[in-house]
Amino acid sequence: MPLDARPSLVVAVLVGLALVALTLQCLAVLVQAPVPHEGWRVGLSAVVVTGVWWLLNGPLEGPILLTFSPEHGFTLGDLVAVPALLAGGAVLALAVPAPA
Repeated sequence: MPLDARPSLVVAVLVGLALVALTLQCLAVLVQAPVPHEGWRVGLSAVVVTGVWWLLNGPLEGPILLTFSPEHGFTLGDLVAVPALLAGGAVLALAVPAPA
């Protein structure tokens, strides 16, 4: 039996749930002023999971919004990851440096 290289629906849903949870956690960290140094871990996790989402969101992609080529385009599922990427990047950028 040949292996199917496409991600399963269950994996895509689990990664999507992790993306939502990390986005909410990043927003909770951003409410604190200043952003604590330990917040960088949450920000980095959100950025990494965003990359994983873009690789594995095939079963949940939705309609194509912008077509780059016949095989590639920007879909609604890709757009879902943008808030997580922005929130994670903001936490990474605003995290207070560790005390020396």
